[in-house]
Amino acid sequence: MTTSCPAAAEPSRRRPLRFIAPVLLGAAISIAQAPALASDPAAAEALFQVAKGLMEKKNYAEACPKFEASYKLDPAIGTKLNLADCLEKQGQLAKAWVAWGEARDQAKREGDKPREDLATRRQKEVDPRVPRLSVQVKGSVEGLVVYRDEVKLEPVTFGVPLPVDPGKHVVTLRRGKDVLKEESVESKEKGKDEVTLDATDVPPPTPEQIAEANAQAQMGRPDKPKPRPTTVRRSTGMLVGGIILGVVGGFVTIGGLVGAGAGGDGVAWGVTGFGALMLGGGITMGVIGNQRVKRQPEVTYTPQVFLGPGSVMVRGQF
Repeated sequence: MTTSCPAAAEPSRRRPLRFIAPVLLGAAISIAQAPALASDPAAAEALFQVAKGLMEKKNYAEACPKFEASYKLDPAIGTKLNLADCLEKQGQLAKAWVAWGEARDQAKREGDKPREDLATRRQKEVDPRVPRLSVQVKGSVEGLVVYRDEVKLEPVTFGVPLPVDPGKHVVTLRRGKDVLKEESVESKEKGKDEVTLDATDVPPPTPEQIAEANAQAQMGRPDKPKPRPTTVRRSTGMLVGGIILGVVGGFVTIGGLVGAGAGGDGVAWGVTGFGALMLGGGITMGVIGNQRVKRQPEVTYTPQVFLGPGSVMVRGQF
């Protein structure tokens, strides 16, 4: 004697719907869907594991860039914490100080209190070890630029002890590409250094330097408005209407298939066919509406006033 099992037959009946529903809904949504941001969690995990192995060998110079690359592919808080630890052990104390602060803020946003506390404690521990370097400038810096290594310093930072990594730092006074003054200092852990550049005896710019500076300023000045795009979407209304029609048609089709699969009569198949037509029409409308077409030139009309016996007529576009 053989008995039937409805529960066993149920999956077989609904299997097509598991594939049809996502396809129908995805087809409608994909019409206007923007490209997603690039991320690669698998590659991020592989880089993370390699970096951890390098950390165990105390090869921080190779481990830190791999932690950083892993974080760019998948910004996980654990990766940021390991990057900060790696930078600190490598001796890049200023970078580590910043990374611990970023890890603290990220953990706070994610509600991860233990990691927030860890990053806060580690940043406080590394803070007194970070060297500080202040740059002073005598005289006017008009037309001149001050750099610390390859970092441009704004005048508001002059005299402020700024965190730097231990090692040699070169402070330069430049006009364009020309280096007019240069001072170097060897910053050490916990050190507080100051560099002073004297700009009082800097000769005035030559006519060629003035012309070059003016040319560079002119290149960065937006004299002309940016050209308007030459193409536009054919019809936003048609695009939105097509998406709505496609989504509704997809659900109508699914409902019809459910009814037909449950042993419904011809009406269920009719509903299915109607829903399929709605879905196809919606997709077609969305594709047509999203097409790029040439922008039509704008035509302006100047209002004209005509005076007549006992009447005034105004003609134009409003």
